[in-house]
Amino acid sequence: MSDDAAVWAIGQALEGWYQGLGRQFGPLSRSQRRVMKVLEGGRRVKIGELADLLALTTAGATRMVDKLEALGYVKRQRDPAEDQRFVHVVLTPAGQAALREADAVFRARVVRSVETLSREDRATLVELLAKLAAPAPELPAPSPDRGAIGE
Repeated sequence: MSDDAAVWAIGQALEGWYQGLGRQFGPLSRSQRRVMKVLEGGRRVKIGELADLLALTTAGATRMVDKLEALGYVKRQRDPAEDQRFVHVVLTPAGQAALREADAVFRARVVRSVETLSREDRATLVELLAKLAAPAPELPAPSPDRGAIGE
């Protein structure tokens, strides 16, 4: 298998696995859970930071926070010690409970999806995924005379 074909196969397999986990985890959609995972543990985040962390537009992050706030899962708050123009988003107790429920559903689905793998295969998968999740060095911009992978 060529490098390009291997890269494509890895991408397809990861995408298929992720899709197979579903779009709804208990009370939360996949997107809502992603937002709330950022806020887990009492973390306070500004909307712009949230957008950057999740690769969303500021408008998209604002819409998601609006919806989560309407559900009672997050709230906006100002820090009296900071510039009052800055608003942070935090989980509410109801949000913490919803996230625990969503995480339990997510974990059960992951367990079910890997239960056919041997203990050794699971350990290898953890090792490989950890390598993929590690921050990559910044890639140089492509030179004008080189095409994309597969061209």
